Amino acid sequence: MKTNKSILISGCGGKVGGAAARLFRQRGWNVIGLDLTGDCPSADRSYPCDMRDSKAVLEVIRLIEGEQPLDAVFHSAGVTLETGFEETDMKGWQRVMKTIFGGAANLCRAEAPYMVKRKSGKIILLAPDYRWEERECIMEASAAGMLHGFAKCFGAEVAEDNVLVNALAPNVPIDLAALTETVFYLADQDTYTAAQVISIGGAKKQEVTSDEV
Repeated sequence: MKTNKSILISGCGGKVGGAAARLFRQRGWNVIGLDLTGDCPSADRSYPCDMRDSKAVLEVIRLIEGEQPLDAVFHSAGVTLETGFEETDMKGWQRVMKTIFGGAANLCRAEAPYMVKRKSGKIILLAPDYRWEERECIMEASAAGMLHGFAKCFGAEVAEDNVLVNALAPNVPIDLAALTETVFYLADQDTYTAAQVISIGGAKKQEVTSDEV
């Protein structure tokens, strides 16, 4: 059954974003996807957007909000480097931080004012827990840790306007079913959880590894 609810999913062309898009569409939501190439086959419609570019994010949110107000946002955009901690230069660090943390900040800065004005909205930030991952993920874990603090502080700031911001910290490898169901619950049913980092158990087998987020 089609509802009148809409969700924006960044990184919609990836495995996590695509899985979330499929679940929401199956349950009647209108899904708008953002991805670097704009290729989001699981969304109702999609736009190319570099989440690191604050002006581009502001513009695409203005366009989307002009067509249909968003009820929820799920930031699942990510990036993985092939080099290890000691081999990665500052340019590599900046790429990870600007995509994962900077992308989330840009998205929140662009969308939150609309939700605050409506006194309603859900913002969900993907910030995986990499501690059990076999591959070295120090840079990705650092960016995710920044998102944990951001979700708590920004979430506390906008909670009084009924905008609920939370970070999801699924263990890697990610259990896609558990993650997407949690995203759906927070977006569709939850009415009180805010400024929290929510842990989710990992998959029993490698459904999604760190380089597929």
